[in-house]
Amino acid sequence: MPQPVRALGWAILPTSLLGVLLISLTGAAWALRSALAAAGVMVVIIGVCVFRDINEAATTWSRLYKEGRGISPEHFTFADVGAIKGMGFTYIVIGTFWIGIALFGQ
Repeated sequence: MPQPVRALGWAILPTSLLGVLLISLTGAAWALRSALAAAGVMVVIIGVCVFRDINEAATTWSRLYKEGRGISPEHFTFADVGAIKGMGFTYIVIGTFWIGIALFGQ
């Protein structure tokens, strides 16, 4: 995947694990909320990159899927660029939901 999607994709898991570690060590809810908000921001940025096809993220994802499955580029699959952009929009919604939970959850 093109940058920044690749870097942000790798950063989500360590950020989430850091939040779990901080909450277990301190017992403070702010640690979990800050990690959840950071992961949400990263998911939103990934979604924007895929939805807007920044650095051809959606195009590359579709091409890699088709090459990996041995499908010629002109054949229709559910991993065409339009569907991948829809997945990017879904990432935006999910990331926004995570940020909302971190900010307004009790």
